[in-house]
Amino acid sequence: MNKIISFYVPLGISSLIAALTHVIVNAVLARSEHPSFTLSSYAVAVSLCLLLETPLTAVRQMTTKFGYDLQSVRSIGILCACVAAAVLVIGWSIGLTPAGNLVFHYVFGVSPALIEPTKSVFQVLTLLYILVAVRNIYQGLIINKHRTAWMTFSSSIRIIAMLVAAWFLIRAGWTNDGRIGAAIFIAGIFIELVVTFLEGRVLKRKLPPDNGEQTIHRASHLLPFYLPLLYSALVLVVLNPSIQAALNNTTDPLLAVASFSVALQILNLFVWFCSSLHQIVIQFYTSKRREVLIFLSVLSALSPLLLLLLSFEFAGDPILRNVLGLEGELLVETRGLLRILSIYVAFYPWVEYFIGQSILIGNTKPIFIGRLFSVSFAILALILCISFFPGLDGQVAGIVMAVSSPVELGIYLWLYRKISLNTMNVSS
Repeated sequence: MNKIISFYVPLGISSLIAALTHVIVNAVLARSEHPSFTLSSYAVAVSLCLLLETPLTAVRQMTTKFGYDLQSVRSIGILCACVAAAVLVIGWSIGLTPAGNLVFHYVFGVSPALIEPTKSVFQVLTLLYILVAVRNIYQGLIINKHRTAWMTFSSSIRIIAMLVAAWFLIRAGWTNDGRIGAAIFIAGIFIELVVTFLEGRVLKRKLPPDNGEQTIHRASHLLPFYLPLLYSALVLVVLNPSIQAALNNTTDPLLAVASFSVALQILNLFVWFCSSLHQIVIQFYTSKRREVLIFLSVLSALSPLLLLLLSFEFAGDPILRNVLGLEGELLVETRGLLRILSIYVAFYPWVEYFIGQSILIGNTKPIFIGRLFSVSFAILALILCISFFPGLDGQVAGIVMAVSSPVELGIYLWLYRKISLNTMNVSS
């Protein structure tokens, strides 16, 4: 159990540390002469940037599954380079051509006065794709060797460098351009990449040339594993805009959006910490099955308990009232949302468990199917709630998230039972 804890806690902490990135950037841009202008241009540009980054998120999972020899790592690198190049071309097409005007105006609803500043911020952010592609490969190698303390170290160095840059820019008065925020973000990712690369390169040199039958000789052999992960990530992207659209159609949209935004920030602290639980399954399930299940059970019980405590006055007010400054209806609505979302966070570790199982056996189709059904169910539930219960306000989003999580888990259970039965029939 100690080995699992020492492996995972640095991963969870690194995710929490990395979450401070946009807080630092927003703190700089909020000190501009026209903060709403600079913050809006940065927020829209970074939203599109992270959306286009989605195809690169599966690179780390690919490396943790297959990156045990030099030939396989080369194949992963080739596929990653092709994906990064494709994303970069799309990014440049948006950032450097009139097509970007149409995307930002009609898809994101950016006003004409903000389109050019938003495009200029996005042009800087397109550099992110190359950096993230390389970083994710070496992070996968580090995870495979259980050197996850390097993940915390690299994230910490990234945030420290960003804080120093933010302090200097604020002192110098260079805060009136959204591109400054993009530059801080890119600089932080680059520094994290350098630290990750230094350790990952050492680990890569120790890999054998091949791994027998498990060696991936061609990048195309990775596609059956990679594509379902890509599709599942793209499907998940649809959910947040759908929730925002639903909240804007409630009885009190301002209260609904504000309360859900605050509750989501708190929920994300738990989600980010648990977002790498599938790595425990990949690395330890075959050798330490009992310990893995115990660890997941503890997190599954502890996370909703802490979230519930925050929803009560005696435990949550020091944060909700004193730190976040919530009062009146917003405070009451946020408390109610936290209680509902505790159901979601209770199921989340087990969703990650089945994602890890899927990656471990090399069959990622169940991840896509589960996500597709879960998101489809959530959108249908949003439509029904808004049609019949618009007075629920922000609780609409909480209820939908709380219900869709066990639905996704149930689909995974059904799919894995089906896979197990098929395996038993083949072996018999």
